[in-house]
Amino acid sequence: MASGDARPFPLKNTAYRVTFPILDADGDLVTGATGLDSEVSKNGGTFADCTNEATEISTSSGVYYLDLSSTEMNADTVAIIVKTSSSGAKTTPIVLYPAEATDIPANVTAWNGTAVASPATAGYPAVTIKSGTGTGEVSLSGGKALLQDGAVTAAVIATGAIDADALAADAVDEIWDEVLEGSLTGRQIVRIMLAALSGKSSGGGTSTIKFRDQADTKDRISATVDGSRNRTAITVDGS
Repeated sequence: MASGDARPFPLKNTAYRVTFPILDADGDLVTGATGLDSEVSKNGGTFADCTNEATEISTSSGVYYLDLSSTEMNADTVAIIVKTSSSGAKTTPIVLYPAEATDIPANVTAWNGTAVASPATAGYPAVTIKSGTGTGEVSLSGGKALLQDGAVTAAVIATGAIDADALAADAVDEIWDEVLEGSLTGRQIVRIMLAALSGKSSGGGTSTIKFRDQADTKDRISATVDGSRNRTAITVDGS
């Protein structure tokens, strides 16, 4: 135990240093008190000698401290008496009420003078996130958390929603842009075309898949899937 155990208030089952004066019948400080005898009672039990003894704060101050162990503090009521054989000195009584977590008062019904929101689920506080685009902030435009830095498309960011169809369409656009800009290798382009054009139509019918030019004036690639014959006919406009 040390001076660090001198807390603002005593805690249950936690070492505690209590500081007090020893007075005489006239209310004067008694310096150099002799024959000190410190005893403790827990929850109204019989007084017993403390582990440690009261010590005067130097020099000849008449003010003393007593280090109580965690065991001695493990009670709801801790009563202490400090006796001395010094002539005229009176026994010093001290009563402590060690606090537990549930004993510490805290205002949980208001924040900065404003009543807190009722939680949607009992036992869980309702929390409002600070909206913004700076460090430690979350963009909450429209009441939805927005992802940025290319995580989703601009259209999705604008609506504040992550839409699977929009993401799929954007993925196709991105691939097509790469094809037009020549950023993809020939092998990658062939694989994309084969994946898009090969397959079977359901029910034995015939279906056609077409890739139009950017101006949407004619078909660049046309693939007709004949389910009855399990084959695909691909036509490419070379112009």
